[in-house]
Formats: sequence, C-alpha cells, structure tokens
Amino acid sequence: MKSAWLLALSMIAFGCSAKQDVEPKSVTLVYDHSKLTAEIQADNHFEAHVDNDKERIDLFGLVRKLHPDYQLDVSVIKSSKTQHATNQISTSLLIKQKEIEKPILIGGVYQHTVVNDENNNPTVTESASVMSVKLNL
Repeated sequence: MKSAWLLALSMIAFGCSAKQDVEPKSVTLVYDHSKLTAEIQADNHFEAHVDNDKERIDLFGLVRKLHPDYQLDVSVIKSSKTQHATNQISTSLLIKQKEIEKPILIGGVYQHTVVNDENNNPTVTESASVMSVKLNL
C-alpha cells in the first residue's frame, strides 16, 4: 500500500513538471523574401537590425506573459536606400499559446510608381510586400 502511494505521488509530481510552459526565446520578422530574428533578453525586450546596400531594417519591442498567452509590442522601421523611402509600423498583438511559431500578419506596403521617359511614355511599376512576426520557442 505504501509503494502504491509513492507511485501515485511520483506520477503526479512528474505530470506537474511535464506541464511547465516553455518560454519564447526569440521574435522573427518575415518580410519580402527575408527573415530577421531578435533574441528575447532577460528584461523581455528584443532588438535586431539589418543594414545593407539596399535597405535598413530595425526590429524592436517587448514580450509580456499573460498566462497562458503573450502580448507582443513590436515596432519595425524599414528604410529603402534605393527608393529613398521609409515605412514604419508599431503595433501590439495578443498571441495565443496555439499561435506561437506561426507568422502573424502585421502590415504591408503597396507601391505604385509612374515614370515618364524622354518621349513622355509612362512606365508603371507596382510592387507589394507584407510583414509578419512570430514568437519562437
């Protein structure tokens, strides 16, 4: 009888420890055909940058635990060096436990450009890009 109680207590203790939540380790920004990942620091802030010949991307924000979900405050600044344009988005998201590791759309940019050549013939260029973020375990 004593060993049955010990077995039952061991099973309960193991079951409780197996249910521990794994905290997110990083935030990933997915944009165009690229990704930028920022590690979540001990103070729950994150920050990452890309700076190359074409663009500069700044990703930063804060992750808060709202048991069992998360609040993600995120800001993205995307500067195009070739088009001399800057786009910025700042938003707060409630990320449910089941949405961790899944990209969530936070914004997009549609660009329509008309350029006339020397004969006044218009050339139209259109492009679109979207941004999404995800919490990573």
